[in-house]
Amino acid sequence: MNNRSGSYGGYQQPYQGSTNPTIKNPSSPFEKGQEFSDRDRLNDILATEKYLTDGFNVFVREASHQDLFQDVLHILNETHHACRNVFNLMFEKGWYSLHPEQPSQIAKEHRKFAGYENQFPTQSQTQSHYGGGSSYFRDY
Repeated sequence: MNNRSGSYGGYQQPYQGSTNPTIKNPSSPFEKGQEFSDRDRLNDILATEKYLTDGFNVFVREASHQDLFQDVLHILNETHHACRNVFNLMFEKGWYSLHPEQPSQIAKEHRKFAGYENQFPTQSQTQSHYGGGSSYFRDY
């Protein structure tokens, strides 16, 4: 499915002076009419997969039975993979494009959230809150 000729996915990047930078492949032809095209179907499938992953994520987070948790977690992972496969196919066909953000906008968002770090508990606060020197969180 992925064309690995050079860069990831073989996507096309605009020249550096472009005023509308877009990362996409050349678009595959599709019928524009009242009938559902392949592009329409894939777009609908992608939206459905996104909706399913959202729902399964909530289900997994709130499941109280371990076996049910494991089963739905497996389904959630499969759904994420299916979503990614649909995205990759649409991207390959040029039916899904990405728009890179300007460095100034990235810097603005970074400044906006940089101050949030001081709201996180420090390691010493976490240890004292959850029982002495042992860490509440485990590394697996």
